[in-house]
Amino acid sequence: MLPALSARVVAALVAVGGAVLASPLDRSLAAQATPVIETLVPLDSARRITIITPTLVTRLGLAAPAWPVVGPFREARLYRVDGSAHVLVVQRVDSTVARFALDVDAVSTLQRAIGAGLLAQGRGGDRLVGAGSGVVVSQPAGNTFVRNQTFLGLVAYGPATAAILSKSSGAAAAGGYFLAAGTSFFVAANTVKGRVVTRAQAARAAHGGTRGALTGLGIAAIANADGGPGWGAPILAGAIGGTIVGFNQARGLSDGEAASAGFFADLGALTALGIGGSSGVFEGKKTVVPFDAANPQFGGYTRTDNSLRGPAKAVVGAAIGAQVIGYALGPRYARRAAYNVTAGDVSVAFTGAVLGGTAASSLIPERGDNTARFGVAAAGLVAGAFLADRGLVRKADRTSADGTLVQLGALAGALMGGGIAAITKTESQGTLAFASAGGILGLLAADGIIKPARDAGPLRGIMQSSARALDGRVFVSLGPVTSVRVTF
Repeated sequence: MLPALSARVVAALVAVGGAVLASPLDRSLAAQATPVIETLVPLDSARRITIITPTLVTRLGLAAPAWPVVGPFREARLYRVDGSAHVLVVQRVDSTVARFALDVDAVSTLQRAIGAGLLAQGRGGDRLVGAGSGVVVSQPAGNTFVRNQTFLGLVAYGPATAAILSKSSGAAAAGGYFLAAGTSFFVAANTVKGRVVTRAQAARAAHGGTRGALTGLGIAAIANADGGPGWGAPILAGAIGGTIVGFNQARGLSDGEAASAGFFADLGALTALGIGGSSGVFEGKKTVVPFDAANPQFGGYTRTDNSLRGPAKAVVGAAIGAQVIGYALGPRYARRAAYNVTAGDVSVAFTGAVLGGTAASSLIPERGDNTARFGVAAAGLVAGAFLADRGLVRKADRTSADGTLVQLGALAGALMGGGIAAITKTESQGTLAFASAGGILGLLAADGIIKPARDAGPLRGIMQSSARALDGRVFVSLGPVTSVRVTF
């Protein structure tokens, strides 16, 4: 009897003790099994800003006590946690995540600071564009920057380095090409390490690198460069300098503002070359070589010297100056327009300018005056850009991908027009006209297929849909440690 009773008592004590010991663990498991839902909250009253980057902090003038983050970071988002509590989730450059708990007053203070910054950015010159204006600065795109710089290494840095070393030997030139092309990747990859590189910086640096190389080519021509080093050195300096300047200029710019800078730089340089060419400065100097009876194989022909003379050098210099001015003033196109100008819109405007220039030049007969062709092409370039802006840019907002597809549509249409010209055995000017017409129709058709969103007003060069798409993102936290992002 006693052994049985003792066994029951021991079993009871063990059960009670086990329950007491297991209770904290069970409570912990129960707590981990209960999800804490954190909903993404816009940071401005217009519900357009859902992500903050370091560039946006600088541009809006955010500082303590409204902005609690100190030190470098990649991005920050605000979430509402189970009611009125909020948390600011900050991703730092070292991949760690900092979470700042904010009460209602702190959230209101932060939103007022952002609203004040947006209001200041909404002022274009002396006028207030409107309370609905806003700024969303370009998003991080470090990998795109590395890719673009690697491409520049293949087409600009490498060839220029090879030209510099060409006098030594062919092996030195080849080695210089491969070294410069490979180094461009590692320099770019090291640049994005520990810092945020935006899409605007990636695009503007790539544009500055290619145009800088062309600028170096023009400078070499003005200086009457002789030999590989004479051409390679200014091209390499121009490519590197253009990349650095473009990278720094795009800090704080939206995608549309950065694209506008490149667009107006190209438009200014091409227009200057067209106007200068209309005066005949690029016409080669022709010399008649008389027939020599003693040497009948020589003479009796006209020799043309296409080297740049003084007036032509002045025109090339003016084109370089117009390019610099375009870079400086171009961002105002997206910044002060009464409608939203995105990077995709700028791609469409540039395509329209090119098609306008080619269409206008096709009006000059094949045997016509080349000087007239330069002038007409310059006028068509400006007219094409203006018509694209009035007819397309101001009516809709296009993403960068939309702009690329529209350009591909224009190219496809131009190829189809050229095919029709080949089938009908049309002469060169007729072929150019067919290709231009096909390009214009292809541009319009591609834009119609894409059906871009309606223009959202003066949003400073960003896509409103990109901010709106983030409004449905929810952060689900499972317990104090494990977390997962779910996008609806």
